[in-house]
Amino acid sequence: MATVSDSTLEDIKSRIDLADLISSYGISVRHSGSSVMACCPFHNEKTPSFSINPAKGFYHCFGCGESGDAIKFVMKYEGLVFIDAVKKLADQCGVKIEEREDPEASLRKRLFALMAELAQFYHRCLLKMKEAQLARDYLVRRDLGPQVQEDFVIGYAPNGISPMLKWAEKYGYTMDELEAAGVVKGPTRPGDLGYHRFGGRLMFSIKDKQGRVVAFSGRQLVENKNSGKYVNSPETPIFKKSNVLFGFDRAAAEIARAPHREAIVCEGQIDAIRLHMSGFPVAVASQGTAFTANHAKMLKRVADAVVLVFDDDAAGHKATVRTAAMLLASEIPVRVVSLPGGDDPDSFLRTKGADAFRALLEGAESIVSFQCRVEKAKEQNPKSIDAVARVSRAVLATVASCPSAILRASLADEAAALLGLPVAAVSEELEKIRSNTKSIGETGPVRTEAQPVQIEDGVDYGPGESASAAEPPPKRELALAAFLLANERDPALDAIIGEFLPREVFAHDFTWNFVEAWRAGVVNGEDALAAFAEGLSPRERSWFDESMLAAGRASASTLTPVEIMQDYVRALWCDCLKRRRGSLPATGDPEADMERMKISADLKRLNMVKWHTVKEMVRQLLK
Repeated sequence: MATVSDSTLEDIKSRIDLADLISSYGISVRHSGSSVMACCPFHNEKTPSFSINPAKGFYHCFGCGESGDAIKFVMKYEGLVFIDAVKKLADQCGVKIEEREDPEASLRKRLFALMAELAQFYHRCLLKMKEAQLARDYLVRRDLGPQVQEDFVIGYAPNGISPMLKWAEKYGYTMDELEAAGVVKGPTRPGDLGYHRFGGRLMFSIKDKQGRVVAFSGRQLVENKNSGKYVNSPETPIFKKSNVLFGFDRAAAEIARAPHREAIVCEGQIDAIRLHMSGFPVAVASQGTAFTANHAKMLKRVADAVVLVFDDDAAGHKATVRTAAMLLASEIPVRVVSLPGGDDPDSFLRTKGADAFRALLEGAESIVSFQCRVEKAKEQNPKSIDAVARVSRAVLATVASCPSAILRASLADEAAALLGLPVAAVSEELEKIRSNTKSIGETGPVRTEAQPVQIEDGVDYGPGESASAAEPPPKRELALAAFLLANERDPALDAIIGEFLPREVFAHDFTWNFVEAWRAGVVNGEDALAAFAEGLSPRERSWFDESMLAAGRASASTLTPVEIMQDYVRALWCDCLKRRRGSLPATGDPEADMERMKISADLKRLNMVKWHTVKEMVRQLLK
């Protein structure tokens, strides 16, 4: 990782003329005495209020309050993190930054090079291979011409493992490196050469925010019910799906300098590409997975607002509301475009054009208006008392995710008007929801670094009692539901649940059924949770909505999702053992006393040991 001393930072800033730097981004500046003035690039204004002091290397906007130095300007304008902004400026002014290599840096460097060359290989295959004709025909039908194919490095993955092995040999890469990059699966038995993950697919290159190829998304060209329409790269040392938005490398700077700094978030790569082609370069898309808190943080650095353009169906409505909650949790206002007639952005723009889409953007409704409309449409009699209660609770659960009191109050006022309810009543209910859901996101594993977790050995349930008789489900189980909602369709988490969390570990039917629905989504790639939510009773739906809200909160943990899941296994087994201990007969029964002592010893050990020992303990408990 790069380390930069204070003296190096000062050297960089001393060599940068701040006025020249800002004007290099196409911002018109004019000198006024010792200062330089410009129209602020971070908000829309006609009269210049953006003051630049080249002598001090500092800028300040008297309109919106933005201020900082050259590094802060590049971070804000281009959506870069600190170290990347420093590197960019260092390259411009000729300052060398010393770097200290971490243990995996050399592997990551090799993988970045491999993926860059492989993307070009796939692109050449698309252009030249006879077997790629299906891919070329598909691109013609979707009106994605040669320039777009080149700009977005679209390619074709040849069938079979042999072309990949020949390519790797030619360019000096090993089978292990191909597997580490998530491109192939290695041999599983003698004589087996391995398996090409993307063989026969149209390939979309996925880039990180620095524009480096880190992953691929392969689209099926011949229907095969045994395989998903899209196959995406697994997580690797250079690819974490929660840190990547398709198109963000192109869109970040465009969003930062857009008049209202408003991003467009859509669902698919082709939708994002079409938006860029049609004059909407502020579009990004998630990677066929749930939008995450990290995605919201990425957008927060460059965007002041977001427009969501998802499919107009039940799954799309759910994704819209869930994504909006994530964005509101980062204090980003959200509007929604609903496309008519079952269109997606690609089909709408191809048939109706950019002007029609621009008109829809101008008329986009707020997330509160959208959710009120969608929830009312589910009700047979939306004006009945119970329907109003259901709709208002669903809408306010989304509003409650916003920590900004001003934005939250504005959304609550709008909800009150749309629902025909007194503002005071809506505000009171909103604060009740916030109070009820606050503890859910804070319950469960609390480690912030990779150390053994300490789980407090609290009061046992009484003899014969279990949490399944209590309402609502235990907070730890609801916290797990929120965690899984924030990490949908993660096969690594599914594998841990399948091996270590059987039905008996869960105290409540709701959470067990939720986990089963979540796992079904991993297996078949469909939104099984949407169907699960549709069948819930109003009370169960309130638990689901509370988990959705908690899922939208950014986690303070520095652990990986797998490490957090391991902590949940530990914690839930501790809860299960406490229930077992509480169900034993009163003291005086020698066998019960012995079992009670054994369970207490297991609980103490579970609290202290590392994961590899937890696995062995759980396997013994399952026998």
